[in-house]
Amino acid sequence: MEVSTHLIKKKNSQLIKTKMEKTFSYRPQEILQDMPFITEFGERWPALFSDSEVNAEFTRITTVPLLPTFMSQLDRHSSQLMKVFKKKGGTAGRNLGLIMAAMDKDPTVETRRDCVLKALCVYMNESSESFINRVGTGA
Repeated sequence: MEVSTHLIKKKNSQLIKTKMEKTFSYRPQEILQDMPFITEFGERWPALFSDSEVNAEFTRITTVPLLPTFMSQLDRHSSQLMKVFKKKGGTAGRNLGLIMAAMDKDPTVETRRDCVLKALCVYMNESSESFINRVGTGA
């Protein structure tokens, strides 16, 4: 049963991808003419709120792949961001220090990216839990 469900989802994702490609030219027109709220847009184009379609739409618009572009820019700006994080004081500064300490234990690129993204959430006073969970689960 699980295998067949996976195949159905895979077929549906390919169908969704094809339909989103065919309807790409309509979305900018709709946004500019109708100016829908995000909730309305989400009801009209729910696939655009999935990870795979966010990536695909970014590539359709910019002709550049989203994830490699994001990661390369994150790597490029990590040093400057870490300098900013070190200057932060108070409770947020202590929390940032704890997050950044993980890089001393494991100095891999993945750990550095993870720490910088979590620290950015703390610096911006946002919850890193919902961000990390959403990205980690592919929801």
